[in-house]
Amino acid sequence: MSIFKKVAVQAAALCVLASAGTAYAYDVSLKPFTDVTDQDWFQNEVYSLSAIGIIDGYSGLTYKPDNTLTREAFIKLLMTAKHQEATSASALAGAPSDVNQGRWSYPFVSAAYERKWIDFMLDSQGMLHPENAITREEVASVVGKALLDSQTAEARNRWTVQGWKEEKEKRNFADSGAMSDKLGQYAYYAVNQGIMEGDQTGFHPQQSLTRKEAAAIIYRLIDTEVAAHGIEKIGFYAIRSYPAIKRMPLLNQVAFGWSHLAYTAAGTAKLETDTTEYRIPSGWEEAVQTADAAKVDKDLMVYYGEKNLKDFLKDEPAQKAFIQSLKAVLTDSKYGFTGVTMDFEGLMEADSAPDYIQFLKALKAAIPTYPMSVAVQPDYYYKGYDLKEIGALADTVILMAYDFTHLDSKLPSAPLPLVNDAVKRTLAYVPKEKLVLGISKQANQWITANGQSELFNPDIEAVENRLKAPGANQGLSMPFFLREIVFQDDRGRHEMYYEDTTSIEKKVWLAKYYGLKGISLWYMGNYTDSDWALLSK
Repeated sequence: MSIFKKVAVQAAALCVLASAGTAYAYDVSLKPFTDVTDQDWFQNEVYSLSAIGIIDGYSGLTYKPDNTLTREAFIKLLMTAKHQEATSASALAGAPSDVNQGRWSYPFVSAAYERKWIDFMLDSQGMLHPENAITREEVASVVGKALLDSQTAEARNRWTVQGWKEEKEKRNFADSGAMSDKLGQYAYYAVNQGIMEGDQTGFHPQQSLTRKEAAAIIYRLIDTEVAAHGIEKIGFYAIRSYPAIKRMPLLNQVAFGWSHLAYTAAGTAKLETDTTEYRIPSGWEEAVQTADAAKVDKDLMVYYGEKNLKDFLKDEPAQKAFIQSLKAVLTDSKYGFTGVTMDFEGLMEADSAPDYIQFLKALKAAIPTYPMSVAVQPDYYYKGYDLKEIGALADTVILMAYDFTHLDSKLPSAPLPLVNDAVKRTLAYVPKEKLVLGISKQANQWITANGQSELFNPDIEAVENRLKAPGANQGLSMPFFLREIVFQDDRGRHEMYYEDTTSIEKKVWLAKYYGLKGISLWYMGNYTDSDWALLSK
């Protein structure tokens, strides 16, 4: 297909955005910092932490990377990154004597105080002096304490008795004499784990910590924990996915997009597998056999996105007929499906929510031995998904955190801050052990000529070719964490945002940070060799 595949119809949510007068109608920052550039070594760290809400900027869209950090400010960063900030004052066990309950930092300081991570900072009167600039040695020590807390008693003992001394000798910082032996067992653990480092002139233990250093330290801390967290991978084998058939061994589950709801008249409906792009293809046997050989679970995906979906959810006879039709295909032994994925899209009205839940309950009752996955759209404008009830009913909830695309403002499909916000909103209702982050491999292309812009969805192959061609400026667009490609030709000025391997990696990082069940890949045929190499790690 041509690279110039025009987007004729946008999701209904985008109309709401347009009527609001701005695409940035979200409570997240979607603008870059004016003082963090592509040339800054800390750019990735700052924007990653900003996207997940751990760090903030100042008015005027500045980050002020060279400003120093106070003790209480760093403690807040640490506790937030560790998911260990307390949620209410009544649950807290106390705090240093100069941090009262009315202070903004109280929940974070109290949580750290309860874990005895900051006791070394207190003076003889039990005061923290929270507004003091925190030093690099204090940072290393509190981080080291937090890290050691997660180790076994045996491992901690080995380190505190001998390990830290060996680390000190190995590092041989020029200014090691200025470091406290009392804190050495903690500070050198942060060094040992790669969270902090020195330079050719030493560790600089008494130097105040800057905001750019804080971002790097907190990011490394998160990254260390993220690396140890495994997640499941669900691949959607739908729409020209045959080239990716050999990738099935990299997955935990394949969802075959081979069916859709057929509902054209009241009182009757069925599972359609013969028409439109959601159909059982010729040669389906090879795909099923490959999945079996890879020993991955096989879901049948059922799609529907027509406007009369809300009518279907009130049509009990049609639902009964559809469920029986679906059950017949799902249980057909020649396919060997092991579960079902329901992808009913476009439920914007809240009054559809109870109807959808009743339908899902009826479906689950009809196929009690088959795990059920339910795909949902972000709840900003799609109010027809009762996330709490769906989270209780479904074995897996797939969050389609994409298609934020907006024509006028050129907001792309899946900016990382919006994906993060959608995940957080969903986690308020769905257990993380059930939640899967949906990633859509796509590109958005705006072509502007004579003051008018049109939006297209180019094919991935065409985008990859453009990346290799001369005459295009490209780079990672912040804070979106999407590849941006800009070029000019006889059609006009082209601006593209692309979900490339680097941006996919950041979304995997996000899913791991929240401890989600997994990620899903829409759709397998769009993913490149580079993407699969990432996913094989």
